[in-house]
Amino acid sequence: MRLRRLLPSLLASATLLGCANLDLTDPNEPSTDTFWRTAADAMAGVNAVYNGLQNNGTYGRWLVFASDLRSDVGLINSPWTDLSNFTKFTFTSYDFEVNHDLWQHHYQAIFRANQVIARVPGIAMDPALRDRIVGEAKFIRALLYFNLVTLYGNVPLITTPPEPTDRPATVGPPQLWTQIEQDLTEARAALPQAYSGSDVGRATWGAATALLGKAHLQQHEWTEAEAALSEVIGSGRYDLMANYGDNFTDRFENNVESVFEVQFGDRSFLSAGTRGLNISRMVGPCGPSYCDGRPTRWYFQQFQQDTTVTGQPDPRLDYTLYYKGGSTVYGVANATYFADDTTTHNVREDTLIFFKKYGEYYLGLPDQDWDAGINFRVIRYADVLLMEAEALNELGRTAEAYPFVGRVRARVTMPPLPAGLTQAEMRDRILRERMFELGLEGQRWADLARHDLLTPALQANDAEFDFFVAGKSELLPIPQSERDLNPNVKQNPGW
Repeated sequence: MRLRRLLPSLLASATLLGCANLDLTDPNEPSTDTFWRTAADAMAGVNAVYNGLQNNGTYGRWLVFASDLRSDVGLINSPWTDLSNFTKFTFTSYDFEVNHDLWQHHYQAIFRANQVIARVPGIAMDPALRDRIVGEAKFIRALLYFNLVTLYGNVPLITTPPEPTDRPATVGPPQLWTQIEQDLTEARAALPQAYSGSDVGRATWGAATALLGKAHLQQHEWTEAEAALSEVIGSGRYDLMANYGDNFTDRFENNVESVFEVQFGDRSFLSAGTRGLNISRMVGPCGPSYCDGRPTRWYFQQFQQDTTVTGQPDPRLDYTLYYKGGSTVYGVANATYFADDTTTHNVREDTLIFFKKYGEYYLGLPDQDWDAGINFRVIRYADVLLMEAEALNELGRTAEAYPFVGRVRARVTMPPLPAGLTQAEMRDRILRERMFELGLEGQRWADLARHDLLTPALQANDAEFDFFVAGKSELLPIPQSERDLNPNVKQNPGW
C-alpha cells in the first residue's frame, strides 16, 4: 500500500499553535467547512494522517536518533555540533532541527488525525467504513502520543481541531496514557483483523491491541499488558518470518510478522506525495551515507557474547551492523561498498562499525538514497512475543516466559535460555534479547526508561552518558519556539 498525501492544502503543515490561517478563505482551495462531504473525502483525510508518519520528525529519520542513538547502542559521529550534543545530553538550542522536527511533525500528524476524528462522523457514508476510518486516525494519534510521552513526558494534549485562540497547557504522563489507552480501545473495536488489495498496511485490530499492550507495559501495568498481548498472540494472525533479514527490505513488506509498519516509497512515488525512508542515508557507512550515527563498540561486542547452536555469531549481527569480517548478506559482500583500503572510512578497519539495517545495500546501489522504498517496522510479532515474556516475568510467572523468548531465539538458531533463571536474570535476558532483535527499530530508549536504567551508569557502555544528568536528561526539552507562542507550555525539569 502506498498512502498518498491527497490533501496538502487542507491538512498542510501546522505547528502546535500555527492554525490561525484556517480563518482565511481561499475560494480556490478546500476548507474544513467545504471539504468533509463524501466518503472519498474521509478516505483522503485519513490517508493524509498516514502521510504524517513519513516526515523526518516521525518515522522518516529522527525518531531513531532520539530512541536508539541517544541510548547505549548508538552514538553520533558528526561534524554537526548540535547533532552531536543532542545525543550527549548537552545541547542548548532547544529549537535545533532534530528536536524541533520531532515535536512539530508529531503535532502536525495529530492535527490531521483530530480533523478526521472530528469531521468524518458527520459524513453520510457507509457506517462500517466511517467507523474504521475514525479508528485508523485514533490508532495513529495514540501512536504519536506514545512517542511524545516517551520522549518529552509532559506535553499538551490536543484531541480536537484547534481554534486560533487556543493555548493548551502541558499535561503529565497519567493524563496522556489515559488518552492513549482510550484511543486504542476505541480503535481496536472499529478496526478489522486484516485488509486486502491496496488497503494492506493500514492499521488493524492487531496493531491497536499490540500498541495497547505496549502502552500498559511502559506503565508497569503488567496484568493489562499481558492480557492485550496474549490476545494478539492467540489471534493466530501473526508469525515470525523464517528469515530475520526479510523484515528489513522492500521485498517482503507487510508480511506475516508485520503488526504495523509505516509505508515508504522510493523516488518514483514522490510525485504522489509518498516520501522515502532516509535513516540509512544518515547512519549508514561513510561514503554511501553521511555516517552521522554509529553503533557503540559495546553494542557490537555484546552481539559476540552468545553464539548459535552451531557456534556461529548471532545472525542478527550481520543484518544490523557492518563490521570487519562481516559475512555476505543478500549476495552483497561488505567490501562491495568499501573498496578503497586507503580511506579512513573503511568498514574493514578494526575500529569502525556502522549500522546496516534499513539500508539498500542488497540492491547493489552505489549510494544510500534519501528516499529508500523500505517500510519502517513499528511493531513486529517478535516484539509482541518479547513483550509478552516481559509481562509474564514481571508478574512472577518466569517459567511461562521461556517459550516466547525461545521462539524469537530459535528463528536465528540461538540456543534456549538456561533453565532456572530468577526473575531478575530473566528481566536482563529479555532486555538483551530486545536489544539484539530490535536494534535501530526505535525501541531501546523506551526499554531502558521502562526499567529505570537511564542513568549515568550507562557510561560503561557509552561514553556519551558521562553528560547524563539524572532528573533532567530522561526527557527532551520543549522547543523554545513553542513556549514563546504559548506561555502555558511549561519546560521540562532541569532544562
